[in-house]
Amino acid sequence: MPTVEERLASLEAKVDTMSDLRNLIVELRGDMNWRFTDMNGRFTELREDMNRRFIDMRGDVKGLDQKVDRQFIWLVGTQLALLLAAVGALLGAYYR
Repeated sequence: MPTVEERLASLEAKVDTMSDLRNLIVELRGDMNWRFTDMNGRFTELREDMNRRFIDMRGDVKGLDQKVDRQFIWLVGTQLALLLAAVGALLGAYYR
């Protein structure tokens, strides 16, 4: 059976090991908190960049929408003018 001094030395060694382990866990926790903070910053930057790009795209789409509207109006106007010209030609040929 070990003596009291041997048992006390064994317990002190275990306590020292546990203290070292606790210090390592505290360091790990600090490192993980720093990394998560850094990751949050990167996600925030990414979110801001995506928002800016979507805003730019909305402007581009709005300009494209206006262009399509103008072209549609010209197309309908041309078709209407052609229809009126054809009806006028038919009426002119009929009443001649």
